[in-house]
Amino acid sequence: MKTSLTAPALKIIVPAIIAATLAACGGDSNNDSNNSSNDSSNGNNNAGDTNTDTNTGNETNNSPKLADLGIECETVTTATDTAVAGTLELSVVDTYVSGNEFDTASAEIVSYDKCSDKLYVVNAEDATVDVLSLAQTTSAPSKHGTINLSAAATAAGIEIGAANSVSAKQGLVAVAIEAATKQDAGLIALYRSDTLELIGTYTAGALPDMVTLSEDARYILTANEGEPSGDYTNDPEGSVTIVDLQNGFGPDDAVVTQVSFADFNVGGSRAEEVPADVRLPGPAGTTVAQDLEPEYLALNADASVAWVAMQENNAVAIIDVADARVEGMKGLGKKSWNSESGNQLDASNKDKVLGEFASYEQLVGLYMPDTIVSVEIDGATYILTANEGDGREYIYETTQQVCDAAGHEWDGDDFAPGGEDEDADAYANEEDDCISWIDEARGGDIEELVADAHPLKAALDDNDQLKRIKVTTDQAEYAAGDDIVTFGARSFSIWDAAGDLVYDSGDVIAKEVYDADPEDFNSTNDENGSGDDRSDDKGTEPEAIEVAEIGDRFFAFVGLERQGGVMVFDITDPTEPVYQSYLNNRDFDAPVCTVVDGTECDNDTYSVDAGDLGPESIEYFTREGKHFIAVGNEVSGTTTVYSIALQDIR
Repeated sequence: MKTSLTAPALKIIVPAIIAATLAACGGDSNNDSNNSSNDSSNGNNNAGDTNTDTNTGNETNNSPKLADLGIECETVTTATDTAVAGTLELSVVDTYVSGNEFDTASAEIVSYDKCSDKLYVVNAEDATVDVLSLAQTTSAPSKHGTINLSAAATAAGIEIGAANSVSAKQGLVAVAIEAATKQDAGLIALYRSDTLELIGTYTAGALPDMVTLSEDARYILTANEGEPSGDYTNDPEGSVTIVDLQNGFGPDDAVVTQVSFADFNVGGSRAEEVPADVRLPGPAGTTVAQDLEPEYLALNADASVAWVAMQENNAVAIIDVADARVEGMKGLGKKSWNSESGNQLDASNKDKVLGEFASYEQLVGLYMPDTIVSVEIDGATYILTANEGDGREYIYETTQQVCDAAGHEWDGDDFAPGGEDEDADAYANEEDDCISWIDEARGGDIEELVADAHPLKAALDDNDQLKRIKVTTDQAEYAAGDDIVTFGARSFSIWDAAGDLVYDSGDVIAKEVYDADPEDFNSTNDENGSGDDRSDDKGTEPEAIEVAEIGDRFFAFVGLERQGGVMVFDITDPTEPVYQSYLNNRDFDAPVCTVVDGTECDNDTYSVDAGDLGPESIEYFTREGKHFIAVGNEVSGTTTVYSIALQDIR
């Protein structure tokens, strides 16, 4: 039995196994070479063959104890085209509405399990996982049941906060749950898909933000962000949890390892291995392990390697899964917005012009990916990233007196401590927001720190150019040759297995969105009539990414968190992807809530007329001989299923 690098208390509960007629079940894989398209929606001519074979086998299961659970699988008919041609387009099948309050993360991460033929959707507002059935003929989603996470909390003996992620494969459903105090160790809860009974719980690191099961269900991994408390008095280390279920699910069988980055701390045995371009912006005294914040991870086809996106650090870590060891880290570098690159962006929300695209010399963006996925094409593994970008802002509520004494930034109404009695009383007793740490500013805020000879000196003082754009605060001053650094790359990228850039989509996403709907370009996701609102931030914010192999081609689906919608690219040649289509299931003319004041919500009830708001995750699956994606939308609390069709299939 392997031992843990760190040895936390391992808490597992195993209920009695329920007998079932089938001992094996199937999982859905994006790398399945038997995928095909047989969709005839929207009048498209889909002439490919339909595979009528049922898929209840567990051909790739490397976890022998899985069969002991006796989980009974559904019969699922997958699609098996071999060669496909034409442009891939999406069409809406139907939407499930959670009905929770507006913008409460009621449909965040969605996962499909072929064994149970159901969708599993994280409902952070209710601290549950919603289980959705799919209609036999249309794949329209509807509520089937709920996984209540309180049983996992009781079994583990901890108080829990929100569920952050779910992964369902081979009849198992793994859920990542943060502790009630986010800086404490979190929890992985594992359930059966047939009865929704709890199988076991496993200790994770602080704030497990993403969970994934390997395709054969042998491993569960979580990316543990380790985010500090709002007042920055408690900053846990970021980490990765690996649960090996090879020998079973019980406390004497499952091997739980917390993969630490502590060896990379200053003075640690691997400190010299930290690349210079890994961003470590934390306050003085913060260790490397505290500063690294794992956000998302992807496994290769055989689950031997995991790539971990550390978003705020603009880096990935590469982990040997079997050895539970960090093989190394890779900084992702900078993306140029200069004229030579050909990349352009709309950088201002105050210029009163939508789609005011321009290039800027010595302006760069950090890729800072959120979601990452892996795919194998022609024997090589590639990593795809949605380059959202993210700054750090830690806030807590207190009085101005306490805020000032801590040396933090008061963000409420100012009071005079030595002034009138009323001011003095408010200074000591009235609470508001206090910022303990922030690493972003606007272009205008750093203009005085920039040398007069810098080519962007004037632009940083111009509302029509770069005065409003969000920039990092990593430097105390900027020489004439220094870059001005922004958050995110407003793109998706493809990297090789070593973390070297193969392709970046440049400004394609922004320009395709602008062409599709110029009046609503760079809108925010919680307010209609907000065109241009996000130009100074991170644009459309590519947040979610998924990949599918359909016949002899590979496709990437990119979800735009702020703008909404899903963009599709053909990535069969990873060095030269081809844009396919864009569909945004959002009505910009409808109010986002049932009661609005101008354009802003005046109540907490989502208006279904608005459509989908804030796509957070995308899941590809095949059933009934056809291809689909499901999209979880965080702000609207909706889960929408789309059918996939090509105009012509050979």
